[in-house]
Amino acid sequence: MTPIAIIEAIATVLWVYAGVGLVEWIRHVARSERRQHIPHTAELLGNLVPAMIALVVVVMAGALIGLPSVVVIIAVLFPAGVAFGLHQSLNDLRETSWRNEGIKLAVILLIAAFVIWRRQFG
Repeated sequence: MTPIAIIEAIATVLWVYAGVGLVEWIRHVARSERRQHIPHTAELLGNLVPAMIALVVVVMAGALIGLPSVVVIIAVLFPAGVAFGLHQSLNDLRETSWRNEGIKLAVILLIAAFVIWRRQFG
């Protein structure tokens, strides 16, 4: 497996984690009272801002220093930031248990493995 394929696989797992987190976040917000929708959305955006600032800093530093692999860093950093922001927002919305998180992680890894396999051999 080439280094690019490994980075692509890591990014795929993070994108799947972010996608599953977004679906879960939408479900929780839809079940909340209507007057809570805007505060929940503002909280999600507030959790996404630090990760996106870090992304901009990495891009600017890469441009100033001349890092040739800044695109590889962005390919992992962006989905990681989205996944982190969604995870933080979900922690404020729901009760977490190890069992539910384990099941969620297993589903994420199965979906990501299927997507990676499909891309490599499909």
